Amino acid sequence: MYSKDYEEILNAYKKMHLEGTSNDAAENTFDGKSLRFFFKPIKYIIDKTKSQTLIDFGCGKARYYYEAIEVDNKKFNNVLDYWKIQKHTLYDPGPEKYSIYPKDKADAVICIDVVEHIPEKDVINFIDNIFKLSNKFIFLNIACYPAVKSLPDGRNVHLSIKEPNEWKEIISNIRIKYPNISPYIICSTNRKKFISLF
Repeated sequence: MYSKDYEEILNAYKKMHLEGTSNDAAENTFDGKSLRFFFKPIKYIIDKTKSQTLIDFGCGKARYYYEAIEVDNKKFNNVLDYWKIQKHTLYDPGPEKYSIYPKDKADAVICIDVVEHIPEKDVINFIDNIFKLSNKFIFLNIACYPAVKSLPDGRNVHLSIKEPNEWKEIISNIRIKYPNISPYIICSTNRKKFISLF
């Protein structure tokens, strides 16, 4: 299904989750903090599509599923409390506790700051698999710039860096196979600048 390079990188991520990196302690490494930028847009789409189930595909350590959050000066027990989702699945092959691949499809599949970490030769297959898991919509955020972190072999952890228009073309070609799934794609051109593609 995926390349040997993908499997090797996956092992490197498992190690980074356990040991941390030169930039972050283990508990802060790939902890899911990027999700905070998208609480509100995801909530809007969940409400608009009347979605009741969700998969976070590449959830990292899933911090906001356990921590209290605040949105527009209102406090919520966690992000699920804010989104009002009935059933959720957290998936990430890095941390052992989330490493079981989703068995069932969900209305919503979100994937935040993950696609750019996938090797070039695997990225189309990876996005296609996200579409396959969705009943209603997918929400992707893709970083289009190099990361601060590096893999043990010295490569930047962002292995698939493309311009937003390149991602738009790739996803446009994949979505043809899934006419009933709405893609919501946001590209980050830096940590605080976002471009909506769909």
